[in-house]
Amino acid sequence: MKRSTMIAAGILLTMTLAWAAFGQAGGGGRGGRGGMMGPQMQKNVADLQAQVAKLKALVDEGTKAMEGKTYADLSDEDRAKMKERGTEQQKLLAAIQQGVDRLRMRQMAVEYNQSMTALKDAQASAEKENAKETAQKLGQIIAEREKQMEERVTAMGMTMDDLQKMGTRGGRRGQ
Repeated sequence: MKRSTMIAAGILLTMTLAWAAFGQAGGGGRGGRGGMMGPQMQKNVADLQAQVAKLKALVDEGTKAMEGKTYADLSDEDRAKMKERGTEQQKLLAAIQQGVDRLRMRQMAVEYNQSMTALKDAQASAEKENAKETAQKLGQIIAEREKQMEERVTAMGMTMDDLQKMGTRGGRRGQ
């Protein structure tokens, strides 16, 4: 079993439990809700906890299967099972990342809007100063970041307009 996968699983488990504790402890009292998590956020946290539990079970299963063995000692069947577990772990890690992103959506929106505003301001400044290469490179960076964010947002069933609106509202409230 790859050590990095086990470390990632531990980090994700800790992160998920921290999110759950954050919500139960009041979540900082933002949004005028008196610190209570909304039903959707509670569902997202529960989904994350279930996914982390599945991931932990897969990691434990892989650890047991490898006890006292090296990869060379494994049969072809065991190697196929190991590969299957690895694929399932990658799927679960992706799903966990999506769940964490859903919980962080408003924060992501604010951060994205702030970073894109700074990049676009720098690009406009470069164009004003007739620094064409710099403006072009900044344009490439902006396009790549927009593409990456659009892929993440689309995977969560939202649009970039939704993200922009969330970031603008969150920014006005001083988050």
